[in-house]
Amino acid sequence: MKIFHFILGKANKNRPNGVNQVIAGICKYSSLNGENIKVIGLASNAKFEGEIEARDGFDVIVFSRWSLKLIEELKENLEWCDIVHIHGIYNWPNIIVGKLAKRYSVPYVVTLHNGLAPKLANFRKKVFDFVVQKQYLEDASALHTLALEESTEILKVCTPKSFIYAPNGIDIEDFPSQENGNKEHSSNVTDLPIIIGYLGRISEEKNLLNLVKAIEMFEGDTDIVFKIAGPKSRYLDKILSYNPSINIDWVGPQYGLDKVSFIKSLDLFVHPSEADVFSIAAMEALAVGTPLLITRTSKAAHFYVSNGFFMCEPSKFGIHRGIHSAIEKRSEWESITKNGKALVSDTFNWNTASLALIKGYKQLLLKNKI
Repeated sequence: MKIFHFILGKANKNRPNGVNQVIAGICKYSSLNGENIKVIGLASNAKFEGEIEARDGFDVIVFSRWSLKLIEELKENLEWCDIVHIHGIYNWPNIIVGKLAKRYSVPYVVTLHNGLAPKLANFRKKVFDFVVQKQYLEDASALHTLALEESTEILKVCTPKSFIYAPNGIDIEDFPSQENGNKEHSSNVTDLPIIIGYLGRISEEKNLLNLVKAIEMFEGDTDIVFKIAGPKSRYLDKILSYNPSINIDWVGPQYGLDKVSFIKSLDLFVHPSEADVFSIAAMEALAVGTPLLITRTSKAAHFYVSNGFFMCEPSKFGIHRGIHSAIEKRSEWESITKNGKALVSDTFNWNTASLALIKGYKQLLLKNKI
């Protein structure tokens, strides 16, 4: 099968942008599973038009802007491929590619990357949905959802032809098998301070200020150090200046082995987002064996039955309660982290995700032939 992906970016997994990590993982393992992959990326920092970025098992042809050369490349790939996969919403390039795919009678799939989460909606987006995007999504042969909850949100905006469900994952090759994380996660862990950490994009929707406020509620009770990894931003400045008495250690962006070491250094990884899919960074914490606390609003509820992580509400009170409960249940950390690793091995990995997508693509092509 010949699969063509169109993205905004270069599919560099060493970036905080989750879409790049998704493409890097999905395309690598789709290729390993025998599929023919081509990728075009639109990125303002392309060195020249048509720059080729070599990735693991596939290449990305990168353009800095919309141009005749890009259109020619798109047409060539549309004539070549069996199916088109477009990543992201609320941008004109993706909609144009969707229209071109329709003109060439090539089925296309759209991954929304949680873009229709109600928390992220505003008036301009609602207008864009009604005027432009609704038709683009309904013309797609299928919408790819990263979480089961996404389908409920999508149906409030449009009526898609079908869904393909495949959650995000990690590249297991990046996380060597370990019995435990850096610390012994069992009942005899009594070290203070408790080291809580977050890794990822540092922006308002990630709800980190409520995490800081939750940590503030422990003052005079439990000694906590908060370690945060990610690129500098205005929101980071807001977090660092909120309460000088809170022990916050910002370590900058972390990738590769540095990222693994950072996650291993934590007693508890917290993903506090108000509107997200199950974060790739949270999956990495599961893989490393560091106990994870994630908000229900990070679309974690359908996986809670695994008993592989702790879950909480995204308010400062909910996060405080979640941290407190996780600390109280230290005797369960060993079994919970074991279950978390099993969840990664069975579900949260790019090989499983790519196989689910390939199966979905084949079903769409079969429908088109009938």
